[in-house]
Amino acid sequence: MKPDNLEPALDRIREYFAAFQRGDSDAYAQQWVYPACLLAGGRWSTWLTPEACRESNERYHREAREQGMLGGRILELAARAEGPDAAWVEGRFSREGAAGRVIAETRAAYLVVRTDEGWRVAVCVLKD
Repeated sequence: MKPDNLEPALDRIREYFAAFQRGDSDAYAQQWVYPACLLAGGRWSTWLTPEACRESNERYHREAREQGMLGGRILELAARAEGPDAAWVEGRFSREGAAGRVIAETRAAYLVVRTDEGWRVAVCVLKD
């Protein structure tokens, strides 16, 4: 991937975010390459299969809904190439409740890699 063609990596994160917002854990799990890794709160999690990712996302999405999340937006998104087959995508996202009230903002960085099936998320690092 050339530095001037980062749209496939950005598009992967856009779809990843949209799948989460819809509560579509199947589509969310399809955004990843396995094993998939997440660093959050100083702890690593690894999902070996799409089923494990789906279950984790369902719990996470349910907790967000219980906290009042009705939707959210991508506030910032930027990418930088790490060679022809990988890119870091950094983003800032909102979680919003009734009347668009911002409940929380989240920052994350994603290592997005090219696979035979297209671009997929390999690692997510939550920064908050």
